[in-house]
Amino acid sequence: MEAVTPRPRPVWIAGVAEPGTAPRPVLHPYDRTEVATVSLASDEQVERAVAGAARLAGETRSVPAHTRASALDQLANEIEARAEEFAELVTAEAAAPLTRAAEEVALAVATLRHGARLAGETRSVPSAAPFGAALPCGVGLTRRVPRGVALGLVAPHRPLAAAAGGVAAALAVGTPVVLAPTPRAPLSALALAETLADVLTAGPLPTGALSVLTTESPDLLAGDARLCPLAWPAGHAQALVLDDWAEVESAASAIAASAADWAGQRYAPVRHVLVHPARAEPFVAALAAALEAQRTGDPYDAAVSVGPLPDEDSASRTLAWIAEATDRGATVVTGGTRSGTAVTPTLLTGLGADALRDRGVLGPVIAVSATDGTDTTGDPSDSDLTARRVAVFTRDVEQALRTADRLTAATADEVVVGDVPRHRPEDVRAAAQALTRETTTVLSGRPG
Repeated sequence: MEAVTPRPRPVWIAGVAEPGTAPRPVLHPYDRTEVATVSLASDEQVERAVAGAARLAGETRSVPAHTRASALDQLANEIEARAEEFAELVTAEAAAPLTRAAEEVALAVATLRHGARLAGETRSVPSAAPFGAALPCGVGLTRRVPRGVALGLVAPHRPLAAAAGGVAAALAVGTPVVLAPTPRAPLSALALAETLADVLTAGPLPTGALSVLTTESPDLLAGDARLCPLAWPAGHAQALVLDDWAEVESAASAIAASAADWAGQRYAPVRHVLVHPARAEPFVAALAAALEAQRTGDPYDAAVSVGPLPDEDSASRTLAWIAEATDRGATVVTGGTRSGTAVTPTLLTGLGADALRDRGVLGPVIAVSATDGTDTTGDPSDSDLTARRVAVFTRDVEQALRTADRLTAATADEVVVGDVPRHRPEDVRAAAQALTRETTTVLSGRPG
């Protein structure tokens, strides 16, 4: 295990490890100790990586689906066999608590395996075509083909799962991939590249199909027309607890875990809960208890479930936002303090949904409002439920479907009944879909 080493880790240019032009320390977010040193890619290396990937697009696309699926399965197996090593990297670079780091590795493995299954579905399928008298017979073949080289911008709060998702989506559809992790947390992506390079060397896939570029401004790559940025869900989630959900403790437990996971930096953290007035008092008490049970501190402590925020600025902004909320009439039920960059999970009441919607809230912060949520309209401007992802806690199936219809007609893309939105391996399907375009080939059957 090389989690701590002074040797600068190389960048990966078209499947080949190369030293970068400048060293960059990777600091542990909790105590700011140096855990590794990486190399930053030069402009020339970035251009070679992107140009090389573009040249290999046709060759990668021509590789049979079963071969690409096999490579993804092999990569998943290798990471699973080295799960402890990868978990240590995740904790070192992102300060994820040990239990969360293990979950991150498991999610990455499952995502790669789902990508392998998805690769087998990206084939031509017959489709009905409107043939008239001038073209009395024939068949249409509908295929999805890559739009370009995949660009995976790897977030620091999902350093391995996001990198694995980028590789899975790209190889599933048959296109090279360029990963661009943040220099704050690049270790998992670099280790993934090293592992995939070994897999590609042993098979027919072009070894240059993967590059990993550690740069100070990875977002700038999104402006390159040769690259197709992978779309991953962003933003926070809301939850609605209706009056027929008597088990307030179960809802509170799920919502607290969502709000506090990865110190509030996880996929779609629940930031705001609308609860029926009849359930408000017991729910707030249960949610406060569930948040207080989330221990904050050193991520290397096995009892800790909430690690630090990425840096001092993030922690300061979180506390400043909480202070501003109290100035506007909010009540801090629990939390609202910090130790270093670790912020205790915080529960607020007396705060409107617009306060969370209009400001980018960082950290493990959640607000609760008492309302039944059933008087909202289909117009997002008239609704307190405006998040793209919403959890609905109800036992009434008809009510759940009506609520889901109303929310999806407004702003919601995903409604989860009885649980909170989660990052799932199946999310790679949407990324792969966005990475491709549909084409049709018509075989007319006209006599020659």
